[in-house]
Amino acid sequence: MPGSNISYRAFHDTWVGTPYYRPHAAAQRAGPHSVVYASWNGSTRTRAWQVLAGPTPRPLSVAVGHAPRTGFETAVTPPATGPYFQVRALDAAGKVLKTSKVVKLGGGAATR
Repeated sequence: MPGSNISYRAFHDTWVGTPYYRPHAAAQRAGPHSVVYASWNGSTRTRAWQVLAGPTPRPLSVAVGHAPRTGFETAVTPPATGPYFQVRALDAAGKVLKTSKVVKLGGGAATR
């Protein structure tokens, strides 16, 4: 006989996904521009991305303040050329949730 913890009912609850790992960033050249790709699989609170850029890995400055999340992977074309980029995941209030590692623009794909 089954234990008493079995129920025929299903319950709906709000689920929040906050991965323990960082968001992922990649950068590649698209003609004269750079395209930065941002993703954070499993995050349910990310509403937008902030893109940082610079000629050296440190310090980086904000290139795109707020790019709405468009799905699993968001492509952003920043006005800055880099070649170093980093992304920050932002919640609905604009608070930084977590920051990616710095990536360097490669010939066709990002190098880490």
